[in-house]
Amino acid sequence: MPPIIPNTHAPSMPCSGARRVLGAAAALLAVGAASGADFSVGAGAGTDRGRVDCVASFACDRSSTHWKLFAGYQLSRVVDIQGVWFDAGHFQGGDTTPLGTEFGGTFKVSGFGLTGGYRWEFAPSWSVAGRAGFASVRTRFDYANSAFGSASKTTIQPLFGIGLGYAITPSARLSLDYDATRFKVHTTHGSLQMLGVAVQYSF
Repeated sequence: MPPIIPNTHAPSMPCSGARRVLGAAAALLAVGAASGADFSVGAGAGTDRGRVDCVASFACDRSSTHWKLFAGYQLSRVVDIQGVWFDAGHFQGGDTTPLGTEFGGTFKVSGFGLTGGYRWEFAPSWSVAGRAGFASVRTRFDYANSAFGSASKTTIQPLFGIGLGYAITPSARLSLDYDATRFKVHTTHGSLQMLGVAVQYSF
């Protein structure tokens, strides 16, 4: 485009008007960029259940409580990615050695996961979200007999979730979440199911 040469013989547009036009264009670009970069953080807690083996000579308890912290990035209106840290508490169980000796102890499970999610808004303020990804799950087993100490193992496990959400405000959302993964230590492995309430804030 050839350069624009001011006409000194005709009244020119005030500089303040040009600045206003440029400012409005910049504001529109900023709004567009902000809507495409939707971050969120949240926290949740509730009950969970770990499928551990049990033996008659030691205590057995497959129920516990969990908490989680998560942060997400909105790729589009309905698709996002999310990182989550969770602590599933502890479970009591045991197993039998190859020689037939029973042992028992406490399983402590925690992990970090990365998932992709899709949210379906089926009514004003209401939505259902599904998630799928992977988690690095650490399991520590403390033997009931302290002479044997403890053992731990970290494995990569699938991580799935579904949640029913309600938008309290455009930025704050309350949801009932169900998440499932697996854990393993030695030859003992089982499923981990977490049900709880979470609060999410978008900015």
